Amino acid sequence: MEKREYWVAKASEWPDEHKEEVKAGDTTVLLIRHEGVFYALYPKCTHYGAPLVKGALNGNRLVCPWHHACFDVHSGINLEAPGLDGLPTYKVVVRDDDVHVYIPEGELPDRKPNPLTLRDPNSKDVYAIVGGGVAAQYAAEGMREAGYRGRIIMITAESEAPYDRTNVSKMYLQGEAPEEQMYLRKADFYEKYGIELLKNHCVKSLDPFARRIDFDNGGQLTYDKALLCTGGEACNLRLEGIDKPNVFLLRSLSDSRQLRDAATEGTRVVIVGGSFIGLEGAMSLRKRGCDVTVVTPDITPFQKIWGQEVGKRIQQWHEEAGVKFRLERKVMKLHGDDKVNEVVLDNGDTLPADLVLVGIGVKPALDFLRGVEREKDGGVKVDSFLRITNTLYAAGDIAYVPFGPGHCRIEHWKVAGQQGRIAGKNMAGAGQLYDTVPFFWTNQQGRSLRYVGYVEDYDDVLISGSLQEDKFLAYYIKYNQIKAVLGLGHDADIAAIQELMYNGSMPGPEALEEVESWENYLKQSAVLVPR
Repeated sequence: MEKREYWVAKASEWPDEHKEEVKAGDTTVLLIRHEGVFYALYPKCTHYGAPLVKGALNGNRLVCPWHHACFDVHSGINLEAPGLDGLPTYKVVVRDDDVHVYIPEGELPDRKPNPLTLRDPNSKDVYAIVGGGVAAQYAAEGMREAGYRGRIIMITAESEAPYDRTNVSKMYLQGEAPEEQMYLRKADFYEKYGIELLKNHCVKSLDPFARRIDFDNGGQLTYDKALLCTGGEACNLRLEGIDKPNVFLLRSLSDSRQLRDAATEGTRVVIVGGSFIGLEGAMSLRKRGCDVTVVTPDITPFQKIWGQEVGKRIQQWHEEAGVKFRLERKVMKLHGDDKVNEVVLDNGDTLPADLVLVGIGVKPALDFLRGVEREKDGGVKVDSFLRITNTLYAAGDIAYVPFGPGHCRIEHWKVAGQQGRIAGKNMAGAGQLYDTVPFFWTNQQGRSLRYVGYVEDYDDVLISGSLQEDKFLAYYIKYNQIKAVLGLGHDADIAAIQELMYNGSMPGPEALEEVESWENYLKQSAVLVPR
């Protein structure tokens, strides 16, 4: 293909480990200097189009500022979820201190798929994926990326191909995300790479010793290796009336469709639970013109994980948008004949309701698993390669992964995707350790909060910036170490903090007053190359 050559920079004027958007003719590229070598890449993330220049550069790792997809600077390959595809790269030549970028003629792609092998019809190997969410999608692609050419059978109880579950409670519920944009891949992708989708298939049991899966419909499947990534099952109330047609859960795309159809202007909605799903649902239903009341036993929303100050500010956002709260209250009864029309609280108060949404958390969906010890909450332990046994793996919401001195189970979408990818690659023989730093985001009344790291409980929380001005970083301290950070309006800092945690070079809380920019701190850090 013919290429056009453009001068873009003076090499002597570019410091090492620096990134900047430059113009190569009419084309904007992200120019990066790493270890003295220049690289030019497409400048926007392949997930939601975030400007990568505002993200973090850590050795060969380029991290998106919004949802922390990670790309290899050398090749453009996608290293970490989300964003299934990599970045297009452009040829760079340095002559006499002049940096030149070569741009192909014609329309330029905005993504470059990671290299995947094709299915070999002569291979008899069968790898089963039990689950149809983001972990399943990344696992299937991870298998092909690592060179596996046998059969891949993805089993899901839903009638959908893998989709963006994060939007179920946000843009899709609001009516702002079209149906076709919800799916992670188009139908022809599965055909091209030989990924068989078994939709509407409920697994009755999986025997890891016989390597056999039995389905509710009487069917059966034997496999060579299997991955469990069934995610979480939404918890429900144990109350009379919970089966009424106007009582909803919000976990699947189908749930969101039904809720969206039922929630119209003026609908009186009672949301049970102050979880992420509950409050994201409250936000979206208010945007649809509903009258929304949230009932939760919590003193303040999110107080347990983020502290009272942050929780109070989030509550203010919702109240300013018209959401009402009944704090420190529980639902005791659901009244109504054909439908629920009244919700009774534990203090005897009643709330009129045209619709009830239950958002009280999820539990691991693993009741079908036989012969494997499970944790108290129903999850299952894996090793650092995401193995339960040599032929059985687990990823996502169900998996307890090694973390510090023990194991932890994390219900984050990015985490599920990356665990799926590593499990899939390891099933194909890659032998890759899972070492991703936990990260998630939530949208609360139009504010995108980003949280990196993990801590079950903390000794102290230190807040820099201003909660009232909606620009802050909250540091969660345990044993005098910064274990997790929540940020609003500090996307570049949160991306840099993730990479410092990845490198193992996050400073202690005593250094916080000296850090003006985490991006600069990362750049100045002695650890500038991946492990």
